[in-house]
Amino acid sequence: MVGLPTSTTVIMAVVMGFWVVYTLVFYVSTRGWAVEDADYEGRPPVRGEAPSTLRHRDADGGEDA
Repeated sequence: MVGLPTSTTVIMAVVMGFWVVYTLVFYVSTRGWAVEDADYEGRPPVRGEAPSTLRHRDADGGEDA
């Protein structure tokens, strides 16, 4: 590979291969994150709030902090 020693070429190939496998495993294992973060309580999100900062309502209609 462009005049590099064989050991360097092998090390570079292993690192690149590991990175590709790592990325694929991460992608496959995190495909459902959007579903896990969904609000299933049936109420519409409060305008201007990000999904991670939504407050949950009690049974009597009050909000939890």
